[in-house]
Amino acid sequence: MELSLCMIVKNEADVLERAVENARVFADEIVVVDTGSTDGTKAIAKRVADKTGEFKWRDDFAAARNYADSLATCPYKMWLDADDVVPLPSAKAIGKLMRTLDPATDVVMLPYVLARDEFGAPKFSYYRERIVRNRADFMWRGRVHEAIAIHGNIIKAKPIILHAKPTGRASGTRNLDIYRKMAAEGHVFEPRETYYYARELYYNGEHDGAAREFERYLGMRAGYAANDIDACLMLSRCYAKLGDKRKSFAALFDSFEYALPTGEVCCEIAFKLFADGDYKRAAYWFKRAAQAKPDIDSGAFIDYDCYGFLPYIWLSVCYDKLGNRRTAYYWHRRARKVNPNHPSVIANQAYFESIGF
Repeated sequence: MELSLCMIVKNEADVLERAVENARVFADEIVVVDTGSTDGTKAIAKRVADKTGEFKWRDDFAAARNYADSLATCPYKMWLDADDVVPLPSAKAIGKLMRTLDPATDVVMLPYVLARDEFGAPKFSYYRERIVRNRADFMWRGRVHEAIAIHGNIIKAKPIILHAKPTGRASGTRNLDIYRKMAAEGHVFEPRETYYYARELYYNGEHDGAAREFERYLGMRAGYAANDIDACLMLSRCYAKLGDKRKSFAALFDSFEYALPTGEVCCEIAFKLFADGDYKRAAYWFKRAAQAKPDIDSGAFIDYDCYGFLPYIWLSVCYDKLGNRRTAYYWHRRARKVNPNHPSVIANQAYFESIGF
């Protein structure tokens, strides 16, 4: 099946060529739409793309993406941000996938890796709709944190896409500014918009406003467990920033309403207990995190460290605090097996050697 790669860009001269470096391995057509660049992006786009266009920016990412998609001519379309990278093995795998794709497929979900460890393994990722049929019913929605409402025959595949924002590039308040403009215009926020508006408020340091929006989102009962659980986790962090310990704890336990305890939530509970000096209960929750399994099919943001390395290393510390050195050393060895070069592992190894282990 032929595939059009569609991108929207603005002032991406430093990364655009990197983004499309391996695209010819899988893409039959590359479409790049500029939304107002003032650097050399347009010239680069004309060199690397089959089709280029210009879209007058109006604080609407979905509108820009839909315009780029309208220029695509292949049966399937794929999106990519300019600061994304498709590793060569992924590019080859996507190419093979498209050559053998069942014609009945409507959507291909791929892992979106936002962070990797020092060995290159995914550390923080989630699945996104990445390749969809080039049809009018697969349109982008949302002026910020845009997405396609997927339906039909949906498959998940393994090739990863890396989000690789250049070091030192600031995110700024662009997304939050758009949400505020929407609110000022009287826009009625849908649950997904409310959830991401709350996240933008949190990451811009507005914890009181973020808490209100997370509470409002959870009250909407949207029914998307992955976002519901993350909203509880983020709400807990908001209340911690605001100094409300009781509400911070309560928000974490509220997440159990939506699914089994996740590694992320269990670690958050454990860290709070550890900070209070309650090492026995902290160890309990770190152990629950170590026993949890990441639900990669849920679409949730997954921090893989919360399902292995972090619980192991903190269980070692907890049991050491409790005076159980042998059990502490057991968990240290588990952590060392996962990441032997981590500074904490190296320091703990020196400590255990100093006490005769």
